Amino acid sequence: LVNTGWVGGPYGTGNRCSLKYTRQLIDAIHDGTLKAMPDSEWEEMPIFGLKMPKNGIKEVPREILRPQDAWVKSGRTAEDFAKTAKNLATLFQKNFT
Repeated sequence: LVNTGWVGGPYGTGNRCSLKYTRQLIDAIHDGTLKAMPDSEWEEMPIFGLKMPKNGIKEVPREILRPQDAWVKSGRTAEDFAKTAKNLATLFQKNFT
């Protein structure tokens, strides 16, 4: 899953994920960078169970790859992120069950 949407806050308050970063992530998929990373370099994201890298990939900053970190860096709280993530998970469950 590659984030091409909003980072650093909910829609309208954060920013679109830069195309430069999206390209870097796609390159990392194609050139094997991500596949070569050991399990110890990944961490599971609560609620969604997605694997996130513990550090930046190529020129992509760590906080772009870790949504909660991006929210905190932009002045929001970890609690704001958790509340929004839980709401999003609920919407996914309603739409796909």
